[in-house]
Formats: sequence, structure tokens, C-alpha cells
Amino acid sequence: MPPASSVTFSWVPGTMDQVRFSTGERSYTVLLKDVQQLSVHSAADLYLKGRVVLPITAAHHAELTGHLALTSGVRRVSAAPAT
Repeated sequence: MPPASSVTFSWVPGTMDQVRFSTGERSYTVLLKDVQQLSVHSAADLYLKGRVVLPITAAHHAELTGHLALTSGVRRVSAAPAT
């Protein structure tokens, strides 16, 4: 199945096995093992840079935002100050 999109994952502060990503207006936390891909060294960029962009299929995206999600919540976006 071809990748549906690319998703940017970043570490959850204070953890060694959890990553966070946002899609739409929601933020999700999942286990690193659930996003690692055999053909991609996804953990390397996380350890070196703190974030990684991975291509994922629509089915994998649905799993990550569904039953694999540890937590989810509405992203807080601050409004630009009025001028």
C-alpha cells in the first residue's frame, strides 16, 4: 500500500519510548515501537535531532489515531495578537 502522507513525530519530554504527532486539530501520543518501520531507521533521527518525518499509509495512520493512541487531545494554538 503506498504512503498516504508524511507525519512528523517528536519525543514526548521525559520519555524514552513515546512520540507525539499532530493531525488536523488533534495531537496524539503513541509508542515509538508502533511507528518504527523495518526499512526506515526512524529512531536515529529522533535520537539525533528530536524529530523524524515518516511516510505512513492511510491504514497505519488510522491505527495510530485509533487503538494505538496512548493519549489524544485538541491542539492548543495561540491566536495572533490583534493589531
